[in-house]
Amino acid sequence: MCKNLISLKKSLFILLLLIVNSFTIYSQDKFSFGFSGTYNFPLRSFGVGLRAQVPIIPKVFLVPQLKYYPSFNTIHELYGGINVHYALVEGNIRPGGFKRSIEPEIPMIYLAVGAQYNRWINYVETQQSNSKPNNFLPEVGLGTSIGNYPMRLFAEVKYNILWKESYGEVGLIFCPAYFRTKRKTYCPTFY
Repeated sequence: MCKNLISLKKSLFILLLLIVNSFTIYSQDKFSFGFSGTYNFPLRSFGVGLRAQVPIIPKVFLVPQLKYYPSFNTIHELYGGINVHYALVEGNIRPGGFKRSIEPEIPMIYLAVGAQYNRWINYVETQQSNSKPNNFLPEVGLGTSIGNYPMRLFAEVKYNILWKESYGEVGLIFCPAYFRTKRKTYCPTFY
């Protein structure tokens, strides 16, 4: 019994090592980062955001994000969370930059699902009973991106399921691997 347990632990450790190694190999030189502007439609609030994009498998990315709505808005808040993006439509990419091409530009379209931690900094009680100074907010959305390997423009519309409010986000994402080297590094498209 004890030998079987040790053998099982070794097998699980080796499996975990292989999974981590394959993740490292797949995502090497494909990490991207970006910034954005956000607008909460019902609250009429402006904010700024930072994000990273890490490919997991083809068509699937983990996207950790931070968003900040400054104090000049009615609601002063900070968000931190993660989304999973899945490509619904794969567009084309111009490896050479923003040069005109015979081939028409087809944007990427992706589904976004995730959760955000919300810190409502200037919290006041509202009629909405499920709002507190600290909140966990599930969200779903749809996004699109267009551009080339080193830089892509993206736009998203997301819906906060708990508070039933939507927001839009527009920004740029960069692939540092493309800027560091002269060799062709194919950064991931933004899904």
